[in-house]
Amino acid sequence: MAIFDEGVVLDIYDGGVTFSLLSDENTRVDALVSSILGLSRTQVQKNIRSENLSVNGKILTKCSFSKFSKGDVFEFEADAPEQVPAEPEEIPLDIVFENEEFIIVNKPAGLLVHPGNGHPNGTMLNGIINYLNLQDKPKNDPNFRAGLVHRIDKDTSGLLVVAKTEKTLTELQEKFSRHDIVREYTCIVWGKLKETKGTVETFHGRDPANRLRFSPNVKNGRKAVTHYEVVEEFKYASLLKITLETGRTHQIRMHMNYLGHPILNDELYGGSRKSPDPVLNKLLAASGRQLLHAGTLGFTLSGREFLFTSPLAEDIKTIKDHLENISFIQV
Repeated sequence: MAIFDEGVVLDIYDGGVTFSLLSDENTRVDALVSSILGLSRTQVQKNIRSENLSVNGKILTKCSFSKFSKGDVFEFEADAPEQVPAEPEEIPLDIVFENEEFIIVNKPAGLLVHPGNGHPNGTMLNGIINYLNLQDKPKNDPNFRAGLVHRIDKDTSGLLVVAKTEKTLTELQEKFSRHDIVREYTCIVWGKLKETKGTVETFHGRDPANRLRFSPNVKNGRKAVTHYEVVEEFKYASLLKITLETGRTHQIRMHMNYLGHPILNDELYGGSRKSPDPVLNKLLAASGRQLLHAGTLGFTLSGREFLFTSPLAEDIKTIKDHLENISFIQV
């Protein structure tokens, strides 16, 4: 458990941290969070404006708020990852596109995006630093930073954009903050949905019963909005296209479970179950991860429009093909 001058860290997870204060504080909240977590004040301010900070379960959106008491519990989640130290490693990267401004990487399932608690290496960022030879660049080089703009879960496959310059990083982070990005996912969920199209809008916050999960059943949580469309119906499951309006941690997984149709193989959100079909069960066991793929990523940058797509990862495609073969109804 890490202890800082002002606070003690209670929980660290991908993209966020929970901590409590060791004493009363009359410091601006942006400066306080910046000093405790070692993040830049600009990064903290952006995320506060995006409703990514709560104190005792209540969202704070004003960076100037400055009255806090000993024991107050802060939960901070960054929309965009702060650059973290990482050593170069020769990690295979599926580079979909590259120019002078950014790289599009097709991340496989099982690969962490960046180092975190207990995982100092073996991540995509380690591979990016090696690929761009950033270890050889001076610290004051404007291209030194491998700009992680966003993240996806370790066991989610699909597209990520990595900025190569500070200008690109700033512009793309602002677009993500404004939700001015096209992000479409494909997933396979259990059962058949009542509606072929719909929108899920809920709160989003840490599940008090399980700190590894997020829940819509919280008070004063951040807004989470997910749009879904049924693409195919199978005997035991459905293939969905998901479009994100907000990009909270585990948002799609949380919302599918909320609808009563968790993603296949998603143990954390109720998707780890057996079907009556033994072959399907074997395929799910071989995959070993939630069937979620970030297949489309689009944005405008420097006056140009970009749109990238990635085919379904092989394990999801294999399970989809099997479901089609054993199903009687297709849409």
